[in-house]
Amino acid sequence: MTSTLTFGAVPAPAVDLVWGLVEPMLAPAIATADGKTDVHHVKRQLDSGELLLWVVADGLVPVAALTTRIIVYPERRGMAMDWIGGARMREWLPMAQAMLMRYAADNGCVHLEGYGRKGWDRWLRKFGWRPEYIAYRMDLDHG
Repeated sequence: MTSTLTFGAVPAPAVDLVWGLVEPMLAPAIATADGKTDVHHVKRQLDSGELLLWVVADGLVPVAALTTRIIVYPERRGMAMDWIGGARMREWLPMAQAMLMRYAADNGCVHLEGYGRKGWDRWLRKFGWRPEYIAYRMDLDHG
């Protein structure tokens, strides 16, 4: 079966054109932030260029979306993937991985980083990703 999937970045001025289609894909991932951000804040970050939106499409129909951002550390630059949602990852992940690696390198990054639940490990290890740390959180009771 020949894949008709395409993967590409959406420039900030064009985010409004696809936001209504990709917001429902990204919303479940953003909801895992448990109040630290929300879809409205992510949209503002996309509009400002702080985040870059990438869309996987089958013809003209978006099937998945993700966001990236460049992080400037004291001694290096990295590219983070913060929010990912949609379907058919098995089909598009190899293409996306290659393009994201190229984009990161072209922007002076020396590594990629991503955040997510433990289940991501089974997908990402195939592409050379490795867990770096586990994050913990404790809510304070101010009652």
